[in-house]
Amino acid sequence: MDRPRRATRRHANVPLIAAAIATVVCAGLVAGHARWWSLPGLDALERTSVDARFRLRGARTPADDRIVIVAIDDDTRRQFPETTQFRRGMARLIAAIAAQRPSVVALDLFYSSPERILRPDLAAEVREVAAALRGVPPGVPEVERARGVLADIDAVLRGDEVLTDAIRAAGSIYLGVFFQLAESAAEAATADAVEVPGTAAARYGESVAAGGEAQPPVATAAIASLPAIAAGAAGAGAVNTYVDADGVTRRVPGVIQHGDRHYLPLGFTVAMAAMGSADSRYVGGQARATIGGRVVPLGPRADAYLNFLGGNRVFPRVSAAAVLDGTVPPEALAGKLVFVGFTYGVYDKVATPYDQLTDGVELHATLAHNVLHDELIRPAARGWSLAALLILGVAITALQLRGARRRPWVPAVGAAVLVVAWVVVAYQLFAGSRVQVELVAPVLAGLAITATGAVAVLATEGREKAQLRSAFAQYVSATLVERILTNPERAHLGGERRELTVLFSDIRGFSRFAETLEPEALAALLNRYLTPMTQLVLDSSGTLDKYIGDAVMAVWGAPVDVPDHASRACATALAMLERLGPMNAQFRADGLPEIHIGVGINTGTMAVGNMGSEARFDYTVLGDAVNLGARLEGLTKEYDVEILVGEATARAAGGDLVFRELDWVRVKGRGGFAAVYQLVGRRGAAGTPDAAALARWAEALAAYRARDFARATEAWGDLALAGDRAAAVMRARADALAAAPPGDDWDGVYEQRSK
Repeated sequence: MDRPRRATRRHANVPLIAAAIATVVCAGLVAGHARWWSLPGLDALERTSVDARFRLRGARTPADDRIVIVAIDDDTRRQFPETTQFRRGMARLIAAIAAQRPSVVALDLFYSSPERILRPDLAAEVREVAAALRGVPPGVPEVERARGVLADIDAVLRGDEVLTDAIRAAGSIYLGVFFQLAESAAEAATADAVEVPGTAAARYGESVAAGGEAQPPVATAAIASLPAIAAGAAGAGAVNTYVDADGVTRRVPGVIQHGDRHYLPLGFTVAMAAMGSADSRYVGGQARATIGGRVVPLGPRADAYLNFLGGNRVFPRVSAAAVLDGTVPPEALAGKLVFVGFTYGVYDKVATPYDQLTDGVELHATLAHNVLHDELIRPAARGWSLAALLILGVAITALQLRGARRRPWVPAVGAAVLVVAWVVVAYQLFAGSRVQVELVAPVLAGLAITATGAVAVLATEGREKAQLRSAFAQYVSATLVERILTNPERAHLGGERRELTVLFSDIRGFSRFAETLEPEALAALLNRYLTPMTQLVLDSSGTLDKYIGDAVMAVWGAPVDVPDHASRACATALAMLERLGPMNAQFRADGLPEIHIGVGINTGTMAVGNMGSEARFDYTVLGDAVNLGARLEGLTKEYDVEILVGEATARAAGGDLVFRELDWVRVKGRGGFAAVYQLVGRRGAAGTPDAAALARWAEALAAYRARDFARATEAWGDLALAGDRAAAVMRARADALAAAPPGDDWDGVYEQRSK
């Protein structure tokens, strides 16, 4: 074996070098991503990981109840349609909200053009006629009627004025502004520098268009409310949002540059009003801004990463219809930060990381809540991702040196642990500190580095393994050779001590089948029987140990550890009996004999592992507890029952399984005696003895052991008349003992007749 060892030493550095090269390549690709090139799918996977972090963290309730949404919903459109049809309807809603004395009212909407109910020339003519009729003396009914109609029409035509008056009277209204953002650097260079009408309060109080890479988006135009309407407002804010390539909104512009000025989003302006501070500052290129005297984090393009609290309807919500009809509770809006937006139908719906559609107004409310409670998501610099990648790469490379030589699985397992650790760190930073680090790039790099090392190991050590496989194949099976090569410490003779449950099942009268059926028919019959029985074992997390002719030997608790192995084995035994019913019906239809089985189950300490000779060995169980399980299967014929279990099994199984102590038995080839229990069924199931029958059996058994054979015979006789076959067996034994009483040394233990 010296030559393979020298080859191993010679090639030990190959996976190390390959992993190191892979680390450098991955670091270079990630460093250049989004600067000089774009790695396909990387950003999409990262966005998906962010959504997963949100969903794993779970929904949260708002920190306080200051923010309330007044929803212009389907009820509002149905009961007060003028709210969405005419500006006087919106003016009425604003007045109704203001009457509740909120602290701030933010409208997620704007009025950029005059209201046009009639053509301009027709509207002017209506006003002229109305003015002319005012000079006509009263008294003519038709004239009075026309004067009233024209006055109503004239009032309707003054919707802009009514809305302006309502906004001015409310005194704390903030309006929305929508900026058209440039889609390219060339378009941004030609952007208009015209002042946005009526939005002075939407600008940063102090801003500097400094250099740097983190420049905010540039607007080519702004859509704002009419100057007359905006003049009465307390301020305004941008209502722009970003929709990523997958259709999900995760962030909003924290700064928008228009001309030489920078503008705030609506959520920022509401937060400043709530904090009672107009201190707002921004320096171009920086990843932060000052809002109400508080420094808030921004992303690479001065965008605000929203810390979503949940899916839709996160904040308390009041229907605008309830405000208009006066049924809203007085405390619902008093002193609150009220966001007003459209929520009806599918209007203004956005997708969020929680895989739900939410109303657009929720985004602005979320932004304000994030600022007020200092909980905006802080995107980490790309250097974090690069550093994590390099650390993972170096660690995985080191694992190649330490593990690939003797244990090829060590690098893979170690890399998996490191990758999972990074995932955990990334999640904890996100959920605990609100820091969003890149998760996917380091993970993919770790997998790529691990795969590179693995390929190098296979390429350089494949020949050596082939030599080892050829040498070992002369002594052991090919299957065991693979186990030796991949996990040598498990391929040894002997085993370990563990508490397990073993099951033996056997076909009654199988010798008779062998005599009456042709070999081919017998094999087919066995296959039809063993296939479903084996599947029942596997479905219950059991292990098929072996077939012993027509018998099945199965184990629960090894190699896969299951704590309820006794219950699983007993449930499998009952399932076997249930499966025999339809199986035997099909056998009868096919002209084949029916199958009846006996099952023995025992729980105890066993030796489990690879057992056998030096040349060949198999995975199995051994020990006294195993032998008792086999003897219990044989005893089922003597007691005329289907399932017998040991005392340890009956105690461990419990649950809804029903057992009764059958007898004390001294089994063949075993000293002492064991208590034998019958598994009679599930509690409450058809065919399971009731409490009275179980008590009658216990009474008979106690009388039997007390040598009161007459009373035992009577009790077991009653049960036998009801169809209890085991009771019939015990009654016959009690009769025999009553007729020929045993000596004083009789201990009530039954001697098993045969195996």
